[in-house]
Amino acid sequence: MISTNALELRAAARLLVKDVTVRINHGDRIGFVGRNGAGKSTLAKVLAGETMPAGGVVNRTGKIGYLPQDPRTGEDQGTVIDRILSVRDLDQITKRMRAVEEEMSTSEGAALEKAMERYTRVEHEFSSAGGYAASAEAEAIASSLGVPNNL
Repeated sequence: MISTNALELRAAARLLVKDVTVRINHGDRIGFVGRNGAGKSTLAKVLAGETMPAGGVVNRTGKIGYLPQDPRTGEDQGTVIDRILSVRDLDQITKRMRAVEEEMSTSEGAALEKAMERYTRVEHEFSSAGGYAASAEAEAIASSLGVPNNL
């Protein structure tokens, strides 16, 4: 859920949005409509926690994923599916798993045992975050939004 109270957005000195109070519940689908420069992208960034409002309060429960309108403005995170997975930090956990796997492949003795213990912890974190089902869930989310998997 996301809620705002007395939200104010500005682009430099220009006022974009003033005194907005809204509640977006889990499962709600919303859209922003307005002319160029009206503050739609700024509002999306504020709601997602990517930037701070000029005034007011934003409350969020859970993590909010944000996919920039222009992918060149965000860091390169691959496909839409990759970005959806990154909301749960699964991309970072997967990177850690791969690093420990590499370490295990080149270690012996006590170093190998320690690497195997680390892998067990990281794999448990991955599993607890829903890592094994996440790709299918991410594809379902992208599909429900009408976004092709190859973007």
